[in-house]
Amino acid sequence: MKLDNIKTLEAFREIIQLGSVTAAARSLGFSQPAVSRLLAQFEAELGFKLFHRSKGRLLPTSQALILFEEVDLALQGVERINVLAKDIRQTNAGQLRVVAPPSFAEGPLVKLVATFLTLHPKIHINIDSRTRPTVMNLVATRTADCGFGKLPLDHPGIRLRPLISSPTVCVLPPSHPLSAGKRAIGAKELAGEPLILVGHRGGDTRMRIGRAFQQAGVHPNVRLETHNVGAACALAAEGVGIAIVNELLSRRSLWTGVCIRRFAPAIEQEYVFMSSANVRETPLTEAFYLHCRAALSGRTRSKPREPRPA
Repeated sequence: MKLDNIKTLEAFREIIQLGSVTAAARSLGFSQPAVSRLLAQFEAELGFKLFHRSKGRLLPTSQALILFEEVDLALQGVERINVLAKDIRQTNAGQLRVVAPPSFAEGPLVKLVATFLTLHPKIHINIDSRTRPTVMNLVATRTADCGFGKLPLDHPGIRLRPLISSPTVCVLPPSHPLSAGKRAIGAKELAGEPLILVGHRGGDTRMRIGRAFQQAGVHPNVRLETHNVGAACALAAEGVGIAIVNELLSRRSLWTGVCIRRFAPAIEQEYVFMSSANVRETPLTEAFYLHCRAALSGRTRSKPREPRPA
């Protein structure tokens, strides 16, 4: 027996609950002959009678009552599937696998995910914190649905979409003389100051910062290097040195009492949203991207630009 006709099961359940073919047909929006045919076909397929008549009503047999419990459970499952499908279409349900470098995962991503979950409470999100090369590989292989990174990035398997351009800033204690009455601190003013720098020496941002000092005729006094923006800001708060980081990731360190000033000349650091280039983004991934871009657009004055080539 094949129980693949949902209408047949629905007709059976309605007849049990309402006690007549006429009432069942009215409830389902079917004609009475159509419901009678469905019932007859169902009984023929099962090989036993489901109802007998008594005073104008259809009364279920003992076999029908046993069957009803399973049919009702099955139809409830179908109804849940329909609701879930609707939720998925409207990005109200589903799972999102997100990957980002540690500084981003521990910084801006926290607020982005929290606000997204407030808007979409049925969504399940898995966050993974990895190095930049691993982030790209996980996204390209679709192990992760999306990821975050900073340009330049070069991977044939990922699609890049702009998020925000964040200026480079200096993070220092409020008591530091350079924090007084300044909106920006120039490379020349940092001559002799102990510095905390983030990232690889050969990385794009480090090289751009190095060129700024070179053009100012200053040899930077690098006292400490780290790959974590949060650590750099915390060390700056402890008076170890002046951290040169990007504004977006430094914002979460404001509670430590540090002072943030723009670095001059201006060095913009561009953040992007990554997804696999080999498949179309799901509605949920698209909704998350749009949410992130809208949320981040108020974090700095800079407008996001299209990704430039690596």
